[in-house]
Amino acid sequence: MQTKTLVPSLLAVALAAGCQSNPSKEDWGATLGAIGGAVLGAAVAGDNKWLGAAIGGAAGYYAGRAIGRHLDEQDRKALAASTVEALEQENAGVASWNSDRSGASAEIKTGEISYQSEPKQIKRLSTVEAVPSIKLENRQYETTSALRVRAGPGTRYGIITTLETGDVVTSAGRTDNGWLMLAKQGVTMGYVHGDYVQPYNPVQAAQARGIDLDSEQVETLPKQEGFAGIDLDAVETSSSTVTAQRGCREVEISVNTDKGTEQETTQACQKPDGVWELG
Repeated sequence: MQTKTLVPSLLAVALAAGCQSNPSKEDWGATLGAIGGAVLGAAVAGDNKWLGAAIGGAAGYYAGRAIGRHLDEQDRKALAASTVEALEQENAGVASWNSDRSGASAEIKTGEISYQSEPKQIKRLSTVEAVPSIKLENRQYETTSALRVRAGPGTRYGIITTLETGDVVTSAGRTDNGWLMLAKQGVTMGYVHGDYVQPYNPVQAAQARGIDLDSEQVETLPKQEGFAGIDLDAVETSSSTVTAQRGCREVEISVNTDKGTEQETTQACQKPDGVWELG
């Protein structure tokens, strides 16, 4: 049975463009392994605009460089997704990408992250403490247990609200002591420690609930939103300036096709919204 979806492809959920395919459950599994759980999971969520921008930018980079000249559009997008996932890793490392469709492959080596500091204006609930600095990120997490959201990055701060196991939240940044600054529509809602969340992957979440991906539209896969009951129009907010640490790192990319091997070394840096940008 083919997937009943209005979205042309998995990556098109984030990119709003792409190949015209209807993946089966087996295809989902193969793509999940090829692209990577965190990236694919966020792409399938369909509303993660920063991820769409990151993948779209990386695909555009490959389209305009010699290193991507022998890849078609579908392979460039898949490689772009793997590149974004590699850049999102905190430590230096090596990632691999392979296309079962075309036989193309790539190796992505990322160096250690160096940080550049700059002031950033943030909006927060008036009951939430300002922090002096954060390392920028913009990603979705799922809680692994019931969790108290604190007014500051530590257990000594008061409780703002609570989250249930499986709630999906967005982190705008990470403090030096490992707490995540959670945000909703650009407003800081409070802090939770990073030990009690995991990267959100809606494909795995849907499978864990026994959902038949062959009969579900991608857009309607369920997501248990954290802070869903909070109306930001009805709460008091404040603004403050935080020192935002934007990461930069060297990236070495090697692409193999039936035309040969192309290699390139470039710099990737985070933009003010946390999106990684190549070149």
